[in-house]
Amino acid sequence: MGFDRRKEIETDIQIKEIEKEMSVLEVMNKTLVTMDINTDVPVIAREMVRHDIGSVIITENGKAMGIITERDLVRDIVTKDKKPSRVLASKIVSTPLVTVKPTASVIEASEIMLKSDIKRLPVLENGNIMGIVSNTDILMVTPGLSTILKDLIEMNHESLLATGEGEEPEFNSGICESCSYYSEDVEMVNGRLLCRDCRDVEEDYYD
Repeated sequence: MGFDRRKEIETDIQIKEIEKEMSVLEVMNKTLVTMDINTDVPVIAREMVRHDIGSVIITENGKAMGIITERDLVRDIVTKDKKPSRVLASKIVSTPLVTVKPTASVIEASEIMLKSDIKRLPVLENGNIMGIVSNTDILMVTPGLSTILKDLIEMNHESLLATGEGEEPEFNSGICESCSYYSEDVEMVNGRLLCRDCRDVEEDYYD
């Protein structure tokens, strides 16, 4: 059996072990703040700071309908030089709300985040939000997951090269060196591979 095949089998075993042993319920953050869709941005920001959280769930008529993250505040308020007190949650909320079941594995949660291009995933059970799981939560409790994803990316890259006709294909998937999350859109910025969200932060900082 070749080295690459052994590596692939070992990676598959590691993934299956994580899937079997770690559920979203075990890693999610139960600190949850909900705010009405008509709340203004300064109130939302103060609640984030007070609870030391990176997002709030936005409700309409008592029902969860979206999420606002720190990224939304930077992208939609700071970079556009808007006056926060004049902006309501309804103007910057990300909707519809993408959720995951508490019984889902961390691998399943990671796949949902990847496909939806998000870093925080509300955990929903019987119509109620129980908590939020982030990419950081998952990587902190499953440090091997980052390595596993890197291995899978490398194997995928090698297979693409093997099927090409002497030209290396465009390949921009990888692990962001800022947030440590897998992204299908990474680029080299100031000597580091960054995902789209982290590139935005880098550009905002240097601007």
